[in-house]
Amino acid sequence: MSQFEPFAIALRLSGVSIGQNDLDTQLKQLTSRYEPEDADASFYAQVDVDADNPVRALLELAERSGPAIAAMLEDRRIGKAVLDIAFDFPEHGEAMSARLPAHVAAAIASHGIDVEVSVYLTNVEDDEE
Repeated sequence: MSQFEPFAIALRLSGVSIGQNDLDTQLKQLTSRYEPEDADASFYAQVDVDADNPVRALLELAERSGPAIAAMLEDRRIGKAVLDIAFDFPEHGEAMSARLPAHVAAAIASHGIDVEVSVYLTNVEDDEE
């Protein structure tokens, strides 16, 4: 059975046209990154999400910041919102799967946030040393 055990989760916001302090206020949480993009007056922002209890953390993110993200997407203060969920893939693994609980996917998607899954090759032997 697959488990929902990501090792990292980040909310990535691109095409942000408001300042960091205003964005943090709207999101009701602090961004961990805020930097210029290639386009004039366009910024990239990131919110790191705790992966220790990912279901709870994602539901809290949706409740706390979701309505503001939806509003900022609607009026173009944010160009795109993507939730990146990162999993590790053991070096000698043959396959993997991870199930995102439906109620979590619905909570995130209902606010216009896309979900992206990233998989990183890891070496289990190095981790055990």
